[in-house]
This record gives sequence, C-alpha cells and structure tokens, in this order.
Amino acid sequence: MRPVTRKWFLVGHVVTSVGWIGAELAVLVCSVVAVTGFDTATTRSAHVMAGLLASALYFPASLLALATGVVLGLGTKWKLVRHRWVLVKLLATLALFGGGNLLVVPSFVAHGEAAARGETIGASAVAGTGAMSVGLTLLLLATLISYFKPQLRQRS
Repeated sequence: MRPVTRKWFLVGHVVTSVGWIGAELAVLVCSVVAVTGFDTATTRSAHVMAGLLASALYFPASLLALATGVVLGLGTKWKLVRHRWVLVKLLATLALFGGGNLLVVPSFVAHGEAAARGETIGASAVAGTGAMSVGLTLLLLATLISYFKPQLRQRS
C-alpha cells in the first residue's frame, strides 16, 4: 500500500474507531440514566435515546472501523495474523461487531421502542448496560494495544 493511501486509511480507521467508542459511551450513559433514574419521564426518555443512538451510530461506526482495520492489516507490514496484538484486536473487533449488532443493539432498540409507547421496561435493560460496559472496555483495551503494540510475533 502506498504511504499516502495508508495514511488516509489510518485516518479513517482512527476516526471511525473513536466514533465507535463514542457511540458505546453515549448509549452506555443513556442506559445508566434509564436504569438508575427515579423519574418516569427521564427513564423513558433515556431508553428512547439509547435505542435511537444505538440504531443510528453503532452499526456504521463498527462496520467502518472493522473494514478500515482489515484493509490496514492486509496492506501494511502488520498483516492480520503476523503479530499477536493485531490478531487480538481483530478477534475483539469481530466479537464486538457481531455481538453488538446482533444481540446488544437490538435489545436497546426494542427497549427504546417500548418506552416510546409508554411501556415499562423491566430489569432486562440492566443486561444491555453491562454488555455495553464490556464493549466499551474492550474497545479501550484495543486502543491501548494499538498504541503500545506488544511485539509478540506469531510463528510463521
């Protein structure tokens, strides 16, 4: 990959990865407010906002971060499986992409839609909050791994 092309993909990867972290954080904050809120209007509003943010931001940010990361892995000296730190990031990203988009985000969307209809959301919302906390933690760990790049090379 040419250096200029690599830089553009790197910018895209950083921006979309930060966007993904921001989406996780925004949904998590709304979810915590929804779960811990004592006021019915605030709780319902927070559920609706968590659902809206999850449905609008999570998929595009996670897909673009995954795609740009794979392109960078394939087109640079790091490759996808040559270094353990890249492989760990790839596996974490795939798990978060799949689990988040197939399991976690749909539950936030469902809770948001139910809250918009005026329905009471039960204790199941706590599980989504926990899952979003784990997701945010994994994304922040992936960021640390990217920065420090532990030089543990896979066997060829």
